[in-house]
Amino acid sequence: MTNNVESVNNVESVNNVDWQETLFLQEEGVGLQAADRFDGPGDVCQNAGMEQNTKREAILLAASEQFKQYGYRKTSMYDIAKRMGVSRASLYSYFENKDDLFRSVSLAIHHRALSRAEYHLITDPAEVKNVPSFEVRIENALLARHGPFQKAVTGSTHGDELFDEYSRLCGDIVQESHARFQALLANALNTASRAGDIDLKAAGVTGKGLAEVLNLGAAGLKHGAPDMVTFQRRLKTFVNLLISGLRSR
Repeated sequence: MTNNVESVNNVESVNNVDWQETLFLQEEGVGLQAADRFDGPGDVCQNAGMEQNTKREAILLAASEQFKQYGYRKTSMYDIAKRMGVSRASLYSYFENKDDLFRSVSLAIHHRALSRAEYHLITDPAEVKNVPSFEVRIENALLARHGPFQKAVTGSTHGDELFDEYSRLCGDIVQESHARFQALLANALNTASRAGDIDLKAAGVTGKGLAEVLNLGAAGLKHGAPDMVTFQRRLKTFVNLLISGLRSR
């Protein structure tokens, strides 16, 4: 995972969270024929690199679907290779083993989630028309950060098993993602406070402290939620209560 969260290239409506229906890895503009965009003899090395990237992305997508359908324990590298129509040797040229592949799927999910969250948090009302309220932007950012994982757990009959393996293998990834998201969130909160949208000083809190409460609170709201609708309802209430209490009087 790179040190800087990439901005979302294809701008979409800030109210549109339909992307959550596409679980895991289908990034915009990336397709299995992406390498075909290069056709000159001088592009041979670049073309080869693109082919490697798209093959890796295809493996990650196939693996995520296999894990979702059959769970972690019942999925083997052979199963994923068979799903793709390639040899196991081809898979092992990209990933050391199943654990490595599972971690790579997790990294891809986190990268996408952070990119989406960043878009909602950095949206400038002066530059984008019909920007929703600050509460909605915060809610959308939290959904971007936590929604894909909640969707994965509640959308699969193997959700509990996937969550256990995720906890076992990806703790460091989660910790880093939490830290990066909270830094983005804190910056957005401090910016809103300086603009007079909220008053952190009057509430006796810092942007950093409130970002931690919002992020960890959203994580806690996932527990016991049987589906995304329940989680979204809880999150909306949580964000509205917190942000409304910070409005400048």
